[in-house]
Amino acid sequence: MSKAKSNKQVYIFAIIVCVACSVILAGAATLLQPRQAVNVKLDIVKNILVAVGHTAEEVNSATPKQVFDMYAAEFSETLVDAENQGADSTFMKQELITLSYPRQQLDDMGLSDILRIFNSKKELLARRSKKSLEQYDPGYKLIHIWKPSGSIEAYVIPIEGYGLWDIIKGYVALEPNLNTIKGISFYEHKETPGLGARITEDWFKEQFKGKQILEPSGELASVTIVRGVASDQYSGSDLTHHVDGISGATLTCKGINQFLSATLATYEPFFATLRKAG
Repeated sequence: MSKAKSNKQVYIFAIIVCVACSVILAGAATLLQPRQAVNVKLDIVKNILVAVGHTAEEVNSATPKQVFDMYAAEFSETLVDAENQGADSTFMKQELITLSYPRQQLDDMGLSDILRIFNSKKELLARRSKKSLEQYDPGYKLIHIWKPSGSIEAYVIPIEGYGLWDIIKGYVALEPNLNTIKGISFYEHKETPGLGARITEDWFKEQFKGKQILEPSGELASVTIVRGVASDQYSGSDLTHHVDGISGATLTCKGINQFLSATLATYEPFFATLRKAG
């Protein structure tokens, strides 16, 4: 066998192997995509439930169906736009249909699922409409309303921003007065184990409960993670806006301070209207 013929056979074999592997990987990704989407949604719902007071043990021991059923039974969702006016999913559905999303599939989705998809496609949709993202973006904000017994017991909003290494996601729940924190949760982060990753530990999250996001004057103050022990640095009403930091995780805590304050500021105009309405 000539050397040229031998090399040709090697190349053909390599191409066949590469094509076969590509087909297998593409097929696996396609088959796993629905399961991955369910797992993402499950993680989100679990953290919303934990934010309002369900224990991690309770939600982690439940089946996915039980978790989703619990959320459906206890929560409703509302959407407001950049002008803090009530909105629905009509515009998002119309836009996603232009990207070939089936209408029936969108009609079967919940508000939070549609918003999640819409947000992931906003840049593409903005380019298609020949607008900048700022011009195109409706500025939708989602609020999860906890009504386990029929009356509102908490408002839950998503929080998200950069920590030390990457995006940190979470949820903060506010009491009906929209001033007192009921609970907080963090998930999907890449912070350093034993340092920044301690934001998911109960002792850290428990500190936020009962803290106030407003000054006595009504101005937004947020809640700040300090370096060291908060009670050594603040007292009285000032202490209601501060929690203890995590040793060795200064940049993680700084990131949380920034995106928690920014998110609360984004929602505050709508919360202010709710407070006035009683």
